[in-house]
Amino acid sequence: MKKILVATDFSGNSKAGIRFAIQLASQAPFELVFFNVNEVSSINAWTDLNYSDFKSAENAQLKEKLRKFVAGVYRTARKQGGKLECVIDNSADTDSAMIAYAQKINADFICIGTRGGGTVRKLLGSNVSKLITTSPIPLFVVPQTYHSKWLDSILYASDMENIAAELKVVSQFSLPLAADIKVFHYDYFLEDNGVMGKLDAAAAAHCSPSVSFHFRKLVPEYPLLSHLEKDIRLSKPSLVVMFTKQDRNWFERLFLSSKTAELGFGTKTPMLVFRK
Repeated sequence: MKKILVATDFSGNSKAGIRFAIQLASQAPFELVFFNVNEVSSINAWTDLNYSDFKSAENAQLKEKLRKFVAGVYRTARKQGGKLECVIDNSADTDSAMIAYAQKINADFICIGTRGGGTVRKLLGSNVSKLITTSPIPLFVVPQTYHSKWLDSILYASDMENIAAELKVVSQFSLPLAADIKVFHYDYFLEDNGVMGKLDAAAAAHCSPSVSFHFRKLVPEYPLLSHLEKDIRLSKPSLVVMFTKQDRNWFERLFLSSKTAELGFGTKTPMLVFRK
C-alpha cells in the first residue's frame, strides 16, 4: 500500500489537497497521513520542562483540531474517513519538517494544496516551488480550485530523454487507478526525419491500449508552458505528471520566466512532480 503525507495549515486553500488525497484513496490502496506543523518558538523565560508541557498540551489541541478539520472535508466529499491518522510536528521550518517526517514514515508521496486563481506564481507560490526543487519525495500540487472527480487520465509531459524508466514509474502509479496515460512531447524539430524517426520508434516501443503518444511542434514565439496549457485544456486530464531535475533554473525556465509567470496554468488540474 502506498503512503501519502497530506499537509495542511488549516486554510481553505489546503482543503484541495485533502480532497484530492481522499479521492485517490477511494480509488486505490493509498494510506493517508494528515500532517500539520506547529511553528512554536521557545520562550526564554520558561524552563524546558514548562515549555515542553505547554507544547505537548498545545499539540494535543491541534491534533484534535486537525482531526475535526479533515473529518469535515470527508463529510463534504461524502466519503467515509474511518479512523484518521493525524500528526502534529513542531518546527520553525515547515518545508523541512514536512520532508523529514515523510522520510521518517517512508511516505511515497507528499500532497499539498496551494493557492489557485490565475497566475503561475499565485498557483505555485514560494513554498510549493521550494518543495518542488528540494523534495526527494514525489509531490502532488493541488490548486485551490480543484474539485473532486474520478481520476482516469494522466497527461505526462516528457522530454523523452529517459522515457523507458520514467514511463515505468508513471505506469506503476496509474495501474491501480486504471488511468490512461497520454505522453506529450514538445519539439522544435519535428520536420527533421531523424528526430521524428527516433520519436516514432520510442512511441512504438512503449505504446499500449492505455498509453498513447502525442508529439507537438514548439513554436518559438510561444513558451513551452503555453503549449502545455493548451493541451491540458483540450485533453482535460485528471492529473499532470512531470519529472524535474530539481534544478531551480529548470523550474524557472518552465514556470517562472518573464513570459510565463502571468499565464494561468490548468488551475483545476493537480500536478505530480517526480524527481529525476
